[in-house]
Amino acid sequence: MSLSRKLLMGMRVGAGLQVLVGIALWLGYWYSLVNVHMLIGVVFVLLLWTIAGIAISHRQSVGLAAFAIAWGLLVAGVGMTQQGLLPGDLHWIVRVMHLVIGLAAMPIAERLAGGATRASLQTA
Repeated sequence: MSLSRKLLMGMRVGAGLQVLVGIALWLGYWYSLVNVHMLIGVVFVLLLWTIAGIAISHRQSVGLAAFAIAWGLLVAGVGMTQQGLLPGDLHWIVRVMHLVIGLAAMPIAERLAGGATRASLQTA
């Protein structure tokens, strides 16, 4: 199994944990896990960036890898600032936006990891 695929597995686990903890937070539970949620989010973005870096190093999907780096900045930016965005009754919009932006990182990473795996197989 390639390094990209291993990192992708970490992202999948992280995404599952993030959704579980995020939903609990939405429902008013597990507020003590906000910092854990943020830490997992940071690791999630770092894994995305690492997969993008591997794709760039293999000269595969460079455009998509650059997009993944920018998308990771968006995920982190929205995640770190969401408490101050649109407070009040409409804050649910920010929560849904945060969920969609975070989950949208997964198909980007899947595609990049697939390309990096194909590139490593071709050079072997």
